[in-house]
Amino acid sequence: MKPKLGILSELLALLIDAVFSYFLSQIVAGTMAYFYYMPPINGFLITWLSYYIVCYIIWRRTLGQYFFNAGIIDSGNRNLFIPRLILRESTTSLPAAILLLFGWNYLSLIRFMVILLICSIFAIFRNKIFKIKIGKWIGRTTAEKQGRLKRCVCLFTVLIITSTIVRTVNTLVTNSDLLIKERPLYAVPRPSVHSVEKYVGFLKENKSDIKDYIFGLFEKYDHVILCERAHREMTQYEMIYDIVSDDRFVDSIGSLFTEIGCIDSREAYMAFVDKEFRNEEEVDSNLASFMTVNQSVHLLWPNTNWFNFLKRLYYFNHGKNKKVNLLFSDRNWIDRTELDSRDSIMAENIISTLRADSLKKSLIIMNYRHAYLTPGNCGYYISRAFPGKVANVMINTGSVSLIDLLLGKETMIPTLHGKWDTAFRQIKDSDCAFDFEGSPFGEDAFDHFVMPWNHVRSLKYKDMFTGFIHYKNPEEQFTSIGYDHIFDPANEKKLRVRESALKDYSLDYWKELLENGITREEGIDIYYSSEFIHNKIYIMMCGIAIILMSIMCLISFYRIDRL
Repeated sequence: MKPKLGILSELLALLIDAVFSYFLSQIVAGTMAYFYYMPPINGFLITWLSYYIVCYIIWRRTLGQYFFNAGIIDSGNRNLFIPRLILRESTTSLPAAILLLFGWNYLSLIRFMVILLICSIFAIFRNKIFKIKIGKWIGRTTAEKQGRLKRCVCLFTVLIITSTIVRTVNTLVTNSDLLIKERPLYAVPRPSVHSVEKYVGFLKENKSDIKDYIFGLFEKYDHVILCERAHREMTQYEMIYDIVSDDRFVDSIGSLFTEIGCIDSREAYMAFVDKEFRNEEEVDSNLASFMTVNQSVHLLWPNTNWFNFLKRLYYFNHGKNKKVNLLFSDRNWIDRTELDSRDSIMAENIISTLRADSLKKSLIIMNYRHAYLTPGNCGYYISRAFPGKVANVMINTGSVSLIDLLLGKETMIPTLHGKWDTAFRQIKDSDCAFDFEGSPFGEDAFDHFVMPWNHVRSLKYKDMFTGFIHYKNPEEQFTSIGYDHIFDPANEKKLRVRESALKDYSLDYWKELLENGITREEGIDIYYSSEFIHNKIYIMMCGIAIILMSIMCLISFYRIDRL
């Protein structure tokens, strides 16, 4: 009977093969990049699984097993060797198990448990089921050991160098010059221009002017929900203001509901709009005072875009008979006992106003999931109240970084690894809009700001939104917090009272953050900074590979000395 590998040898062989497969996946991804973008995690796991299968079919062992002079020992039907091997590796190998359990856009508990049960049974009885196991091979001479070590180290060295070259070229070719120049550590391989040709072709034939698209929706729907980007993003409110200040909006729609702001503050804002001020300084001071008492969930809403938007609406509405009817939707959440019902409460505030005031049409601004028409979200309740009369439109933004989220941070990454961004960079006048239905964009798996265990991750974009607005590329966007008079003595006094009523909120945090005035963050840092993790991982894997080669040398020389 041929001896088995020891546990430590098995683990080291597994690590050698995993690291080898990681670098191999970089080469495969770079080779395929012209036609297809290979996602980093699933791409690595698929490469690792394929590496096992190919090595076993051709050489009957992997590189890690080769170093320990081990490999496959087959006691089954030789004519069925390949089917048995593929089934064995596809159900019981580590990369296959991870792929089957977690390699889905949507993580279903039932599917997870069923796959776990099947893989566990196969893993426990795999020697009996597949008649394939790993054992030591014959051959123990010093020359053989030295040859294996030399070949393993050479293979690793060549692979690391080749992988680094391919990855670097892939990164340079698929990223914008701005990102390469200003934030090279944020640049990682992304979808190529050729791989998004169908998206570019669709845009050239089907894109519409943003405002024309929105007003076209109002010909088919009574209420349109705009899905806001991150609350602090500035440029989106330039677009929103352009829409609501358009004569078509003022004459035919008129009403704008916003998630931000308390319903109890509606009259106070109307009074602010009607008031005459001597100069802009007075406008700023009074608006800052109004914002102090117009909070909803938070202690302070310091976002510059909201202040600027309300100020611009003041000048637009002041002294006019026909105004943009700005209607706040939220509640002042000092008492948080019903906070879990916030979406239904905001929706009810909107629905009751529409009915009570006999408002026929409205534009509604909601952030992220609140704009979804799926159960539990504000958009859902509104669509139930007005069936067939509600559309929702997504403004281009990013997806959540799951890696950062697991580390306790909420950071953004490009949607679908930047596939859409690449497509929009290929067309002139990329600020445009279109329906998701009938577009290649709508057919993509939904990866908005939701967790993998949320069932909507199993849907497509066309199932979640009516349409899409692309307004400014990620690099052109930016966030900003702070505005004039925010901490005037009277305002701070009111905020201190609010602070005392809210647990776990600190006004001093905001004062420290804004002590130097308005704070700005560029879009290049918002959307790409978390990609630095992937580059860190690559550097770390290079380090691990060097350590592995050193360990292999030590093991080899140690065993040779004992012969």
